[in-house]
Amino acid sequence: MKIDAIPMSEQLRMLRTGGSTAPLDGIPSPEDGSNGGQVSFVDFLSQQFQTANQSGIEAERALEQAVLGEEVNPHNTVIAVQKASISLTLMMTIKERLERAYQELIRTPLG
Repeated sequence: MKIDAIPMSEQLRMLRTGGSTAPLDGIPSPEDGSNGGQVSFVDFLSQQFQTANQSGIEAERALEQAVLGEEVNPHNTVIAVQKASISLTLMMTIKERLERAYQELIRTPLG
């Protein structure tokens, strides 16, 4: 049996439309609070991916400003790059752990 890789964005879309994820307690909802202050796991992951992506964009912008000589304080550039690096590392770790959990579920016998 062959299993083709599905991009993470497509997996998140499939999970979101399936509606099979339970909301997480204690995490504020980005919406208007219509679901009682709860956000689904998929929405939480999407928010974190967007935050990591935004950190990367800010780091690129800071590096560009530093190269062009617009940035006066090099500490801001280094902080932005490190923040993006840590965010990316965290997201990759989460992705790898989710993949391992999925593989473990696939190997679990049903009978």
